[in-house]
Amino acid sequence: MPADRRILWLCLGGLALIAAAACTAWFFANFERHPQTVEIGASAQARRNPFLAAARFLVRVGIPVESRTGRDLLLRPPPTTDTLVVNGLGPLNARRRAALRAWLEGGGRLVVEATDLWDRDRRADDFLGQFGIRLEKVKTATKDTPGLAKVQWGDGLTPLTVRFRPDWSLEARNVNHPFVVRANGHTHLVRQAVGAGWLTVTSDSEFLTNGHIGRHDHALFLAELARPAAGGKVWLLYDSAVPWLGALLWAAAPAALVAAAVLILVWAWSLGARLGPRAGTPDRRRRDLLEHLDAAAAFAWRHGRASQLVATTRRQVQGAWQRRRPELRHLGPMEQAAVIAKANARPTEVIARALQAQAQGVPGFIDQARVLQSLWEGTRPRRTGIPGAPQPRRPPVPISLSPAMTLSRITETR
Repeated sequence: MPADRRILWLCLGGLALIAAAACTAWFFANFERHPQTVEIGASAQARRNPFLAAARFLVRVGIPVESRTGRDLLLRPPPTTDTLVVNGLGPLNARRRAALRAWLEGGGRLVVEATDLWDRDRRADDFLGQFGIRLEKVKTATKDTPGLAKVQWGDGLTPLTVRFRPDWSLEARNVNHPFVVRANGHTHLVRQAVGAGWLTVTSDSEFLTNGHIGRHDHALFLAELARPAAGGKVWLLYDSAVPWLGALLWAAAPAALVAAAVLILVWAWSLGARLGPRAGTPDRRRRDLLEHLDAAAAFAWRHGRASQLVATTRRQVQGAWQRRRPELRHLGPMEQAAVIAKANARPTEVIARALQAQAQGVPGFIDQARVLQSLWEGTRPRRTGIPGAPQPRRPPVPISLSPAMTLSRITETR
């Protein structure tokens, strides 16, 4: 490489490096990195379990805890040293209510939210009504009602602040020495001893959910409210609804469901399976040959194949005349046209054009078909005129001639 070109490339490279360094310095001088918080919403586990944050807090303060769903803990309660926190109790039959009460009297601790309105069905809650506790709707509550309650729990000097929903309240009747939490003149929590155990009823459990457990003193209040006995455990039953029929059947008889599904699949497959092709119903109607010829001729005309039919027809006509007049085989095209024209009393040019040339357009094709048809008719033997004498048979119409004739008729109608 020449020296001057090398110097030029070095200068250009240096300028590029200087420009890159200048752009980098300008970028860092005018922009700075800073963290940004992007809200991605709650996780799938948090959306499914509203007590997830409460469970994690109890683990952090050293209280054994486990979250569950379903009604197993209501049908078969845990040991009496444990605490059961239920997000809505739901209906229970008499036998289940008796078993749950026996568990309470044996030392169990139940924290439950009242769900059935007394004003709606004119009866107490299935389970809580036997303890004289009812849920009522506060008609005077508004969105601006604070609903904050100061709870003096245990020996603590500082009361705990808990916010309950102001539109719900509890009514406790015939309750012996209950512990009551009130806010805005309404009762929101009732705690009473049942035998050796404790029953705690709240007007709502919103303060225990993921979005509210971190506010005020909700987390600390939960730790004091759900603290189990020595060696006990806290059970958070966040969904006690009855599962749908499919879940119950799967839990009771999964093998039967799998067998039924396989049977249905095999039955559905058998509906569409067959051996060999499907046999169609034969058509017993007699077909019209003219309809077939019309369809074949129309198809040939639409796809530009009329010339093939005419060429085949010309060969058939020429062969018929050569069989009738063998001397035509030794003549040229024009001489053959002249002999055929003389026999049919037609101009030689018309016969030559019909036998040699391809007609252009619909009128020309019709004329050519008519001429070929008349030439074919001229090849049949004449009658002898002798009465009783056998008449010669008429030669059959060529296969290729019939579509051409039919096509000429179709084009005439168009």
